[in-house]
Amino acid sequence: MRIACLWVPDFPVQALRRSAPDLAEAPLAVAAGPSPRDVIVAVAAEAAALGVRPGMTAAQAHQVAPAALLRVTPAAAAAAADEALADAAGGFSPRLMRRGPGEIALDVGGLLPRFGAEPRIAHELLRACRRVGLEARAGIASGAGVARIAARCGDAVVVRAGDERAFMAPRPLALLEPPPEAAAMLARWGLATAGELANLARREVALRLGPAGVPLHRLACGEPAEAFIPDPAREALREGVELDDPVGTLEPFLFVTSGLLARLAQRLELRGEGFAGVLLELHLEGGGRREVQLALTAPTRDVPAVLALARLQLETHPPGAPVEGVAALVTPGRVRLAQGSLFGPALPAPAKLSTTLARLAALVGPDRVGAPAVPDTHRPGACALAPFALPESRGSGFGVERPGLGARGSGLGNDNDRFRTPGPETRTPVPTVLRAFRPPRDARVDAVDGRPVVVWVEAIGGIVVAWGGPYRFAGDWWGGERFARDDFDVATTDGSLLRLHFDRLARRWFADGLYD
Repeated sequence: MRIACLWVPDFPVQALRRSAPDLAEAPLAVAAGPSPRDVIVAVAAEAAALGVRPGMTAAQAHQVAPAALLRVTPAAAAAAADEALADAAGGFSPRLMRRGPGEIALDVGGLLPRFGAEPRIAHELLRACRRVGLEARAGIASGAGVARIAARCGDAVVVRAGDERAFMAPRPLALLEPPPEAAAMLARWGLATAGELANLARREVALRLGPAGVPLHRLACGEPAEAFIPDPAREALREGVELDDPVGTLEPFLFVTSGLLARLAQRLELRGEGFAGVLLELHLEGGGRREVQLALTAPTRDVPAVLALARLQLETHPPGAPVEGVAALVTPGRVRLAQGSLFGPALPAPAKLSTTLARLAALVGPDRVGAPAVPDTHRPGACALAPFALPESRGSGFGVERPGLGARGSGLGNDNDRFRTPGPETRTPVPTVLRAFRPPRDARVDAVDGRPVVVWVEAIGGIVVAWGGPYRFAGDWWGGERFARDDFDVATTDGSLLRLHFDRLARRWFADGLYD
């Protein structure tokens, strides 16, 4: 088994800069907490040049370098950066094992046929990390422990199978990160490198160092010190940011949210997925909390379209208080790829279609975008909306029977019909189309024994010269909105053909449409 380890140096600094891009070139030092006595845990190169070092207290760092910016990495920003690292690794292998903040191991044993060489695998892993805003180091070896050491020895270090012990021999024991008691014991023995520890008998090391001795000796010998057990897959993606000052207007809030969504879109692209659902969690001033659900009609990676939905929701339902922090929880969905047909009409590109649907939903509301559907009711003219989806492809385009064509796909019917010409007695029926009024219009009707005799719909109508009906409909009496109506088709003296109905519950006449 070949294992790769991705390690992000100064992870608290990189996580903070990823969530706040304005700090990209600042002399940043990250403390463990907000107290002046808290220890500095990570230092950017700009702050290190001013003399700030990890292990100092925040007060000491401020005294040494007053120009340094002392910050604490929010838990949400650190968690989002750690998940982004997992997404970058997950684009190469689903078998991942998290080893700590900013560090992850993955099984790359099956990637060699795809990339050709392990150094290229390491460089592609680093490129994927840069796409999600993290500068990482990569190490590849036959065990997770040796790969972890390799990642700390250079940008892209590959340890060939069988060379693990030789690679580990010159490494200082501090890289193995022994427990404090074991480190003190090794220092008393006068050991400085992993090779010196590996030369000792494992049984003697175990007797003197206790339970930590065996895995430490195995690692020094270049052997796997622990089993590689992949973590369970995580479906939802989350990004969050805490604001220095509360935001009380919409535009600054959307600016912050656009950064969150852009980082999530980068992570989704690595998965080959898009936004299928977005939940915005707003942390309000005073301790309040508000959730904003963005309903997407189809998975998409178009950030402006998702942002337009957020604008629509917040303009309609404002949060009611300034926002101190925001987190975006995304449910990913597969962005559909469609195979076009050689003979059928061209289908829209699924990605562009998803973007168009999201923008339409932002303009008119998510509940007003979809495909027409027939509801389970006998109510005349009833319709509903269903989620829009492209029709499924039924073949590769060769030898596929298409609707509206003959059995051979010729579109000309059978051989007898192909050359038939209409004779003088043949009449072509003229189809009748009802142009429906939505909503139905009020009608002025004079009726005798329930039959319309004079009809006026605005300026259309007159005396009824022919009629059909009544066609009676009733239903939904068991629940919902009950209906009971009599429908008529009437022809009037001005040449109009109208569809009418008498609402037996409201005792009123309406015009449903005009026949052409």
